[in-house]
Amino acid sequence: MAHHRQVLYLSCFCLLLGSVLAGYFLWRRYYVAPFSCRVSFVQHHQDTTLVLWMNYILDGKSGTLSINGHVQGESGRIINRKISFMVTRRGSAYYLISEHNIKFPDDSVPDSWLEKYEPLFFVYPAKNIYMHIHELQNGSYLFILGTLPTYVCSSATSPAAQR
Repeated sequence: MAHHRQVLYLSCFCLLLGSVLAGYFLWRRYYVAPFSCRVSFVQHHQDTTLVLWMNYILDGKSGTLSINGHVQGESGRIINRKISFMVTRRGSAYYLISEHNIKFPDDSVPDSWLEKYEPLFFVYPAKNIYMHIHELQNGSYLFILGTLPTYVCSSATSPAAQR
């Protein structure tokens, strides 16, 4: 009888431990760890070139993105926007849905023009985008749109970003 009780206790312990571990791994897969990073880059298109600076802040299930920049060779074309979005994560895949796309007064680029060069998520509210985000060993983040590594976003708290 004592042997059966020990087997029952051991079985219950193993079941509890398995449940805790499964819960932890599911949490790690879907949890969006807060981070912030910034990137500057140049986008070359057939008929124009965009010089952009982006600042991402992800805080759990939501985030903000500030986009600043200009159209090279056209001094009157300024981009200055802030996007708030909701985020869902599954592994390294992030699904972002824009909630508010705020154009600041000095933004002089029409949405209809910008949508030719940027995904609609960056232009309009209620648009989505899938991207993979991988944290690198140096604390930066690699953003991948589709299968194309798009940019490396430097952590706002890393020593390199504070220079």
